[in-house]
Amino acid sequence: MDIVVHSYCLKGARQEPLLPPVSVTPTSSTLTVAELIRLTVAEQIAALSVRHWLEQRSVREVLDRQYLSERDILQQASAGAIVMPQATTSAAPDVSAEVERALQGFETRAFRVLHNGVMLHNLDESIELNATSQLAFIRLMPLIGG
Repeated sequence: MDIVVHSYCLKGARQEPLLPPVSVTPTSSTLTVAELIRLTVAEQIAALSVRHWLEQRSVREVLDRQYLSERDILQQASAGAIVMPQATTSAAPDVSAEVERALQGFETRAFRVLHNGVMLHNLDESIELNATSQLAFIRLMPLIGG
């Protein structure tokens, strides 16, 4: 059973998506909040990594094609082939470190987890999941000026 987890940021009265929704596939219909956070963070990192890698690569290819200098073209032609430079990629995030940050963030109330509209309070709290379960991670942003 796949469960979709939405992430939002509450800024005053506005609610904005924070991270893309992700589908998690729990191994059991009962999870703890900590297990849900682990699954969700791993999926969010995977989704963000793919999206950002594709965006970075696409932008890099367009820029390289657009701004490859005549000198670069002549130099490469003399070597036998004109090729576009390979886009560099940054190091992938450490999933276990990000999970630990998320667990700590939950404990310090930097964000909340809601299951079917009910706020969850403890990492060891159990959640019964089914096909209609609605899960949301809500990041709370303080209002400017207090």
